[in-house]
Amino acid sequence: MLASLVVSGVAALGACQPAETVKPGTNVPAASPITSPSQAASPTTSPSNDGKVVVGKADALVGVWPGIEGASLTVAKKGDKYEIEIKAKDGSKKFEGTAKGDAIEFSRNGKTDSIKAATAEETGLKWLKGEKNCVVITKGSEGFCKN
Repeated sequence: MLASLVVSGVAALGACQPAETVKPGTNVPAASPITSPSQAASPTTSPSNDGKVVVGKADALVGVWPGIEGASLTVAKKGDKYEIEIKAKDGSKKFEGTAKGDAIEFSRNGKTDSIKAATAEETGLKWLKGEKNCVVITKGSEGFCKN
């Protein structure tokens, strides 16, 4: 009888022992374990922008930009691309561009050009002095400003 009391006491003490100690930084199984890495990486719901269109910095370049002597630059958004029309004395040419950060890049005559926001001074064109809302393609020869 004494032996069975000792065994019962040891069993009771064993039941009171704390569970295995968990060290910080180790993985502990959750109530519903993750069965694949993709479950851990993807949220259950997509982030919402409340139906608003997210506008990139390059979108600020959309519009008609007057130049000198009847020249103009027209930038229109077409899906994720931009339609660019450059009018000069010698005619009009159209190009397709893509957003690259805060600029729009396009290919012309075998080289990559870009349209970006600029100050009148950054255009390199003295007749644009004092203008506040400008874009430049080629410093010193292709700058356009809106009033």
